[in-house]
Amino acid sequence: MSMRRAVAILAALLAVLFSAGAVHASTPQADRTIRATPSASRGPDAAPPAPQASCTARNVSHYDAWTGRTWPRDWVCGNRAGAPLYGCASFIAACPVIGWIDTASSWFVCWGRGAWHNGGNNVWYYTMGDRVAPGQDVHHAWGFIPAVDVWTSTDPWPGMTECNIP
Repeated sequence: MSMRRAVAILAALLAVLFSAGAVHASTPQADRTIRATPSASRGPDAAPPAPQASCTARNVSHYDAWTGRTWPRDWVCGNRAGAPLYGCASFIAACPVIGWIDTASSWFVCWGRGAWHNGGNNVWYYTMGDRVAPGQDVHHAWGFIPAVDVWTSTDPWPGMTECNIP
């Protein structure tokens, strides 16, 4: 796909999203494994959802059972609901789909460089998914999503931490 066509598709998608008003997260189904910490918590102290093509930083920590790290900050960004998460920042067989993000607004703890994707760059964002793929419990739903599926106006998002995860 040409860069011009990709930009046109993204512009059309953003126009549809903006004209539809606020995007609401879907209600989890009974047969799904739900993430331990919701993508964008809506509790009384939660930040409002990030506007499309932007991310909002929060001082919220997340324990990552896959890497054993605690991330002290996250960024809430709009994203493609239903997007797959990968075991690393690549589409190769060694980096299978480990889960999915079901919500249209999620938190991300960092970014890394990996395989080029349809977004025209090699930036991938790291988060905990809403569902775990069968046989991928070892990842604890933590994985990478290509930047094409995260609604940012620039990649990597300014101020976001670089992952340094293999």
